Amino acid sequence: MVKKAIAIIFVLAALFGNVTSSEALTNSKPVTEKATTYITGISFKSTRMYGHFDYIQWFLGKEADKEFLKDCKCSKEMQNAPDGYWIRNVNPKIRTFRISNTAQYVLQTRTGEIKWNEKVSKSQFLNFLKKRNQDHVIPFHLEIKDGVVIKITEQYIP
Repeated sequence: MVKKAIAIIFVLAALFGNVTSSEALTNSKPVTEKATTYITGISFKSTRMYGHFDYIQWFLGKEADKEFLKDCKCSKEMQNAPDGYWIRNVNPKIRTFRISNTAQYVLQTRTGEIKWNEKVSKSQFLNFLKKRNQDHVIPFHLEIKDGVVIKITEQYIP
C-alpha cells in the first residue's frame, strides 16, 4: 500500500511539477554543461567577471566533412572540410555567464607558438584576449556549472 502511494506521488510530481520519477528518486547534483563558443566580450561588475559568448558547433574529421557538405554551396570539387574541421554558427544569440573567481584557463597559442594545454592565470588569459588578432576568431570550450563558467579552453585551429 505504501509503495503504491509513493508511486502515485511520483506520477503526480512528474505531471504537475516537471520532475521525472528518476529525478525524484535521486538527489540532483549540479549539472555541468559543455559548450563551444566564440568569446565576444568580457565585462566586470563589482568584483565579478562576466563573459559574453556566441555558441557555435565544432566538427572534426569525417563529421566535419559531412556537415561542411550540408552547408557548402560550393562546386563538386570540394568534398572535404577545409583543414579537417568545420564551424557552424547559425544562432546570433549572445549568452552572458558569470566566470568563477576560481575558473581554470587553458590556452594552446598564448605566445604565438603551440604549447598544448597551457594552464594560465586570469590575467594571462585576459592579456591573450586583448592581444589576439581581432580578425581571427578563436573558438573556446566552456564548462559551465550551475550557470557559472568554471573552465575556458582555447580550441587550436590549424
